[in-house]
Amino acid sequence: MDPIKRLREFFAFTKNEQNVFLFLSVVFLAGVAVKVYKTYIVPQAPAQYDYTVSDSVFNARSRAPSGDSASTIKKQTGKIDLNAATKTELMELPGIGEAMAERILVYRKERGSIKTIGELKKIKGIGEKKFEKLKPHIEVK
Repeated sequence: MDPIKRLREFFAFTKNEQNVFLFLSVVFLAGVAVKVYKTYIVPQAPAQYDYTVSDSVFNARSRAPSGDSASTIKKQTGKIDLNAATKTELMELPGIGEAMAERILVYRKERGSIKTIGELKKIKGIGEKKFEKLKPHIEVK
């Protein structure tokens, strides 16, 4: 008896099931062939990007003051005066974005000059942690 006929009888596949099984087998073997080809015949090293250069550029830009008045204030005392700082100068402080700088300016406008740096904690969004980060960079004159 024919071995293929024996297999058909053993599995009892219908004609449609045989066609599906044959199709899946061909697709599986094609996938294995592609995998073998990519792995052993055309090995490609994955592209490795060295992020240290862009990290150092980012860190340098983050630390560098932008704007003449901010750099002048920082050069004189090393700290930014909360009562004289502009929005862009306030945004240079760690953790202060555009919205937070605006809140500081509004607080300063509504209540007059800031007397102590501790008053910053009264502004929404400045808690103890953020205040501790800001403390070395600010002063009140």
